[in-house]
Amino acid sequence: MKQNEYNTNRIDVDRAWNTLYTRLEKERLLPAETGESSERNRKIPLRWLTTAAAIFAGVILSVFFLQNKNDSLLVLQNEENTGTLVTTLEDGSTVYLASRASVSYPAAFADNRRKVELKGNALFSVTKDEKRPFIVETDKGITIEVVGTVFAVQSSPGNPFELSVKEGKVNVHSRDNQTKVSVEAGEIVRLNTGGLSKSKVMNPHVFGRFADKMCFKDEKLNNIVQAINTVYGYPAIVAEKSLNNRTLTVTFENNSVETMTELICLALNLEYVNRQDTIFIKK
Repeated sequence: MKQNEYNTNRIDVDRAWNTLYTRLEKERLLPAETGESSERNRKIPLRWLTTAAAIFAGVILSVFFLQNKNDSLLVLQNEENTGTLVTTLEDGSTVYLASRASVSYPAAFADNRRKVELKGNALFSVTKDEKRPFIVETDKGITIEVVGTVFAVQSSPGNPFELSVKEGKVNVHSRDNQTKVSVEAGEIVRLNTGGLSKSKVMNPHVFGRFADKMCFKDEKLNNIVQAINTVYGYPAIVAEKSLNNRTLTVTFENNSVETMTELICLALNLEYVNRQDTIFIKK
């Protein structure tokens, strides 16, 4: 009886894998091969079923839309309970958009500034450009200005405005009461009835929470690697420059850096090697 139950379960697993494999091929998330090579790929060990399923989940869980607004402004909207939506802007800056948050931005920034509008919570990793300050306007009457830094913003409905700085320096301006503060790495600023108040007490999870579940949609490998390195830091991932423009749709949920690297390599038919504190991705 136990043997029969095992055989039934085995058939179900094989059927599930073949169905998933076919869909991954259709979505071009696995390399297309023929003959004996193709047949061998279909017999990948069961541990890869979970790995491939995570990639496949990225196709259906990275829910967002881009739409034109006045023919010049793009709106990126993250749906509820889909995790952190990660995208890279035209200047190379990365936005980690929390659930139910949205950001509006131009397809190409102006020559003298980089301005975006934020609703909800987000983490920004801003590419340094001293000639073009990066400006974030929130719907809570707060303007944020930086040159290049990493900071998290809480601006969701029902919660007070809060900004935490991980790297660099951020200038915060309350448009309502005309108060201004300069916030440096390791500091936090909040908006209260008396204006903006700054302290050195930070929630240790304020940055890490954006990494719990990260969703990428048709994102370049170089941007995915940069996004992972920003929130994890260790071990660092480095990809060959020739692979930078390879694109991938994937969702990472509570994965280690090593597992995320493994997922990337499986999807793009690449290899990786560990060398001390760095993981190298190669052809």
